[in-house]
Formats: sequence, structure tokens, C-alpha cells
Amino acid sequence: MKKWEKSVNKFLIDWKNKNGVIGALVCGSYVTGKPSKNSDIDVHIILSDKLNWRERGNKIIDGFLIEYFANPPKQIKKYFEEDFKGNHCMSYNQFITGKTLFDYQGIIKDLKILAWKYKKRKFSKLDKINLEIQKYKLWDNLDNLRDNYSKDNIDFYYIYYNFLNEIYKTYSKYVQYPISDSSRVYDLFTKRKTREKYLQNQFSDKLFIKLFIEALKIKSKDKMIKSFEEVVKHVFINMGGFDIDGWKIKSPVEKSTTSNN
Repeated sequence: MKKWEKSVNKFLIDWKNKNGVIGALVCGSYVTGKPSKNSDIDVHIILSDKLNWRERGNKIIDGFLIEYFANPPKQIKKYFEEDFKGNHCMSYNQFITGKTLFDYQGIIKDLKILAWKYKKRKFSKLDKINLEIQKYKLWDNLDNLRDNYSKDNIDFYYIYYNFLNEIYKTYSKYVQYPISDSSRVYDLFTKRKTREKYLQNQFSDKLFIKLFIEALKIKSKDKMIKSFEEVVKHVFINMGGFDIDGWKIKSPVEKSTTSNN
């Protein structure tokens, strides 16, 4: 048994003696491979659906940082659904790749089956109104970045990289691709082993990857603004085009959820 596994077993001693604890699963880099010195160990503790509480915390055991999540199955299923609706897949990927430590009632087995069902579903397409709103937001970000560049503000780099991340998230939604944490995007775009680790296919638009990575590497403000414009232009073309002159959307008025007395 590896050192990290012994630490997880030590951590679980107290949990196993608690009423309503029916299973545990460990996931993350220590299970999928190649953990770094900063990697923590993720542990999901499964509680009975009869319990009405959940808990999240961290504990250092023998030098290993254990991040734990204690939830009843109904809450975990809600996390799966919320992730899917937001074009994320971390919660159900963890159950797919995770290692079952104990499963008294077979709940983890059922959750793994459910996780695979979510994994096989395609994310929803952006409807016409949301598509136009997202394109306008990209144009607005570009306009704001140009304004910042012309003023030579000190926060240009901060805004630039944040707006690049917005492009990635918006375009991912459009092509129905999972949105990942910003710390993983570069590796997912460039490393096959990282994609395998996180159960992701290659991004469908290879030219976007090329333009996006170039935009990350450039350090000169003059070149950065031009690179950003190229990325936005490419995304606009693939999303059906955009022209700010005459742009408009018409949609139904939202009904109030409160009544007038």
C-alpha cells in the first residue's frame, strides 16, 4: 500500500464510525496518475439520504492534504446536473475515474453508472437569443480592451487574460465542449495525456487552439491587442458573424415572481 493510501485510511477511521456514512471514494491525480508536489487527495464521503447535512473540509495526514466532501447521494446527483447545465464535467468525472474505498449499500456503483450517463450526453446548444448575447459580450470585451490599450492602463495584462478566458468559455459553450478550470486549459489543448486523464476529447477547432495559444505567448501590448482581435474575429466567423452596427435582439418580457397586493 502506498503512503498516500495509508493516509487516506487513517483519515477515514473517524468517518467510518459515524452514523449514516455508507461509502467513500478517492479521486484526483493520486488515482489517475502523475500527482505534483502540490496535489491534494480528493475524498468523497457518501452519506445516507436520510441525513439533511453536508460537509466540506481539509485535513493534513502524514504530510498529505486531504480535501473531503461529505454528501448524501441526492446532493451529488444535484451537483452532476448543475455541472452538466453549466458545461462542466468535474463532479461526474471524479466518480468515473475515482476508486471506491467502501460501498456498504452499492450507492457508489449506482453513482458511477449515472456519472457515465452524464458523460455521454451532449451539452445543450446556445439558443438564438443567448448566442447573440454572448457575441455582443465578446465584442464589448474587445471594445473595452481596445480602450484600455489606448489609455495605456496598468491593468491591461490582467484584463487581457481574463477576457481570453471569457472567449474560451463562450466558444466552448458554442461548440458544446466541456469548460475546464483555467489552470488546465493549456494542457488540455496541447497534451494528449492530460485529455486522457480528464476524459476529454481534443477541442474540435484546431485553428482556434493555435490562435489562442499564440495569444497566450505574446508579451508585447501592441502584438497582444492584434492577437486578441484575431481570436475574436475567428470566433465571430464560426458563430455566424457579428456586426455592432444595427445589432439588436428582441425577446419576451420576463414575468415577475412576486404579486402586487
